[in-house]
Amino acid sequence: MKVYYEKDANLGAIKNKKVAVIGYGSQGYGHSNNLKDSGCEVAVALRKESASWKKAENAGLKVMTVAEAAAWADVLMMLTPDELQGDIYKNEIAPNIKAGSYLAFAHGFNIHFGQIVAPKRPRAFSSPAV
Repeated sequence: MKVYYEKDANLGAIKNKKVAVIGYGSQGYGHSNNLKDSGCEVAVALRKESASWKKAENAGLKVMTVAEAAAWADVLMMLTPDELQGDIYKNEIAPNIKAGSYLAFAHGFNIHFGQIVAPKRPRAFSSPAV
């Protein structure tokens, strides 16, 4: 097994990008705080009424709605429950994502089953783990 360490990562690939982490559950918490600690410009995207909004702010993170994040970010990382992703994409991301942005997923359930049909590269992509 190959173990990767911080020295093995090319932080330059994302350092100059604005990253939006959609969701602040266990995965969103970890992704956003690691990015922030690594010096990346990161925001957490949530519903205005989300109980996690204040938690993310208290962690020192920029917080915005998903629609705002889609228009702001260069990279969007979808980390919400699978059953919500199709509607989030259709209603909040697709109408607002800026050209040239990347759309990434922790896993590809919604891509595989056609709940999300993202534009072709270079506008969007799914992570290699899909």
